[in-house]
Amino acid sequence: MSEKLAEVFEQYDMNILSTKKGRGSTIITASDGIRILEPFRGSMSRLEQEYVLKQLFEERKCSNLDYIIPNKDGQLFTCDKYRQPYVMKQHYEGAECDMRNPEDIIPVIRALAEFHLQGRWVAGAFEDRWRKWCIAKEERRVEEIRKAIEDGEEMERIAYLYEISRSALQKAIESEDNNQFEAGDRKDQIEESYVSDELDKFERHNAQIRKIGRFVSKVKRRNTFENLFLRVYTDFYNQGVKSVEMLTGGIGQDSERDDRRNCSVNFVEKVLKNHYGICHGSFNQHNVIIGEDCIAIVHFERFSRGNQLNDLYQFSRKVMEKNNYDFALLKDILNAYSETINLNSEDYEYLYILFSYPEKFWKIANSYYNSSKAFLSPKYIEKLENVICQENEKKEMLDRMKGIVFGSV
Repeated sequence: MSEKLAEVFEQYDMNILSTKKGRGSTIITASDGIRILEPFRGSMSRLEQEYVLKQLFEERKCSNLDYIIPNKDGQLFTCDKYRQPYVMKQHYEGAECDMRNPEDIIPVIRALAEFHLQGRWVAGAFEDRWRKWCIAKEERRVEEIRKAIEDGEEMERIAYLYEISRSALQKAIESEDNNQFEAGDRKDQIEESYVSDELDKFERHNAQIRKIGRFVSKVKRRNTFENLFLRVYTDFYNQGVKSVEMLTGGIGQDSERDDRRNCSVNFVEKVLKNHYGICHGSFNQHNVIIGEDCIAIVHFERFSRGNQLNDLYQFSRKVMEKNNYDFALLKDILNAYSETINLNSEDYEYLYILFSYPEKFWKIANSYYNSSKAFLSPKYIEKLENVICQENEKKEMLDRMKGIVFGSV
């Protein structure tokens, strides 16, 4: 057992049988199950939101999430002797999803659909539960501050420890309202996806591709990657522009920009209404554990409320990239999801538009632009060549997917 983490382990009520190193974590086999201890680098408010969220899923009898385990004092994170915070979570034995194996992929899609189904109820209940959590937390905080004052703690130190200004502290003390303490830089609202997110993202990414294209065109001594990038830049950029036009109802005149956006909002809003709920935010093979008894979903750092089809798309896109855009596999994925959550023609159209966007090309271009140009890894060339080679397969998949959108398949 790590001596560095010994103090952390002592703060949890568990009987440790063995420990082993994970990917940036420590996996613990305890008498009551498997746990994982991970360094905590996020915000406290976000961690509390995740805890409240998973309490709601637990009430829905969802037994396949990485639930946060509080320490003996009820705290969600625990610090070692160097003041590094750690979070303990429930963990599962198993392997990551093999993105080239349909026997892994289809069960994972069914698990995602079940998670989304429960997430619809959780999204509706979260606001009230989170508000109650904040009130209870504030009441505990007020009591701690009042006790510190009674014990003779200096006002300056209290203001520092509880991240409030001295004037706000003095005002709260003089007030009978226990909820007037105001913390600095607190973010107590859960992230929420709005109906214009995809349009904004497409337009922002298009602007970045255009900017990178201008940058590369001005490079005098281009390397292999930059020459290859310029050869295909226009085609991929046009794909991005076309995706925006499809999302905005096909109206392409700049003078009608407001009308286009309204058209998009109406379309995306319809899809959102049918698929509004808790989104994982980063649903990929690294955040799924396939075990003998269940398929666990882990790492909820990017969860939000919004269009759950974005989770389905992100996972499906990665599967398609690994399988040369096999339309038959995509159809099996969508059918498996539809067994739990029905997909209508507008849903297929929305997914078709997302697939049409050259997201992989944008990711490669953006990564290149933000990397050191002195030494460019050969991986960039390999990835770009792979995207170019798969273009025909992707176009064929999109043509066949269009048949689903218009009911000819």
